[in-house]
Amino acid sequence: MRKKVLFGIDYTDNELIKVVLYLFVGGTAALVEWGLFYLLFHYLLPGLGLGVTELTMTATALAFSLSTLYHYFLGNILVFDSGSRYGRSKELSLVFAVSIMGLIFNLLLMYIFVSLLDWNPMASKVLTSCIVVVWNYLSRKKWIFRS
Repeated sequence: MRKKVLFGIDYTDNELIKVVLYLFVGGTAALVEWGLFYLLFHYLLPGLGLGVTELTMTATALAFSLSTLYHYFLGNILVFDSGSRYGRSKELSLVFAVSIMGLIFNLLLMYIFVSLLDWNPMASKVLTSCIVVVWNYLSRKKWIFRS
């Protein structure tokens, strides 16, 4: 495993610091995704003549893909030991598989909380994000990276 150092502090074996950094990476990745979605939906894709549904789905897929790449690279720098278990292409494929499962969990939980249970959408989103971030962290740690 490669040594992890931030601001002169070696946190290679400090799981608490890695979890905090993972939450930082995930939080900034969420901001990247939301910002990209907004830009794509409102400014970059409307000229393509897509309907609202196609525009929404295209912007969502592109924003998701780009933010997943951002998350992958920043997570490798700060949290995980990239390339230690698999080659880079397989590793990236696994990251996208885990992320897509996280997206499916997100959509499913939002449907259950908002549509079936009639919970507040924003509260549901916060709860869903907390659940999905646990899935993402544990699955990346267990199946993809050595941390």
